[in-house]
Amino acid sequence: MKEIFVTDADDSHIAANQVAVRQAVANQRRKESLQSVITGLIGFFCVLGILAVIALLPVSNEVPAIVSYNAPAEEDDPKIEMKELAQNAKPKPPGASASMARVIASTETAPVSVPIPEMPSPDSLFGLEESFGTGFGTGDGDGDGGGGATFFGGRRTGKNVVYIVDFSGSMNDSVEKGGTRISALKKELTRSINALPNGMSVSIVFFSTGGWSLASKKEDIGINGWNGLLKTPPVPWYPVNDNTKSIITKQIATMPIDGGTNWYPPLMMALHGTSPQPNIVYLLSDGLGRDAGMVISDMKEINPRGIPIDTIAFETPGSAAARLMDVAEATGGRFSMVYEGKLLRGSLAEKYTSSHYDDE
Repeated sequence: MKEIFVTDADDSHIAANQVAVRQAVANQRRKESLQSVITGLIGFFCVLGILAVIALLPVSNEVPAIVSYNAPAEEDDPKIEMKELAQNAKPKPPGASASMARVIASTETAPVSVPIPEMPSPDSLFGLEESFGTGFGTGDGDGDGGGGATFFGGRRTGKNVVYIVDFSGSMNDSVEKGGTRISALKKELTRSINALPNGMSVSIVFFSTGGWSLASKKEDIGINGWNGLLKTPPVPWYPVNDNTKSIITKQIATMPIDGGTNWYPPLMMALHGTSPQPNIVYLLSDGLGRDAGMVISDMKEINPRGIPIDTIAFETPGSAAARLMDVAEATGGRFSMVYEGKLLRGSLAEKYTSSHYDDE
């Protein structure tokens, strides 16, 4: 029987093998780590090179210059502290013409065309060929969503508009191109109300010897209207919509005229009888209020909030127009006049406030 020899490795040989294996594994790991680092660096420098190429590429984004025209936006006249005016104050002489908006000009040709809006002179005749036959309308509202009104060319923004209009007997006088003052007034008042945007509130205060509103009873209009004594009667607001426009304009068409001219009662009704108070106020008269001096001297009590009152002298040059201009100036409002069928503003209107025209 053959002998079987078993050979056992000694401990030193085994230990040497283990060291060699560990060394081989460590070397492999170092190699793999080095390859990973090299690969990462190569990728990083490739991305960096691409970004550098992109950054160096020429980029041209020329924006064409625009030559435009900018005029100051029309704003409501700021409230001013009302002037103390003597009862017998004389009309002031015509002022200088209002300056026009400055134009921003350029000598370069603009690749983009911008339309230049027309800016008529405020002193020019309003609608040179317009008469009462075509009306004085300038559009349907303000178009800015904030509400607004126009009346004989005077534009105002706001939510609550009150018209204070003369329905005295003299409004039956004829006008330059046919018809009567009252027919011309009713036409423009109807147009102005129909042009009001929905969402506003409107009211009308009529006056002659006394004042009355759309809510007044038949026995309380004309010479029997409120005379300014005792408590100021309430003046209701009407929400602007198609239905109320129709009702109001029908009442305007049938409203009678009679009596003299007093300004205090209707102003008190418009400014103290309404709640909330208006932020657009128009006052139109064709004659000198018998109480004009008191109205001007007591304007702070009549109009404590200093609401601008735009006044229109209706075919009435001289002292009547001068006092209406005083009312506008004392409240920060605008003065204009209708004379011989034309709407005048600025210095053209002021020149007719001279007492020279009282005898005409």
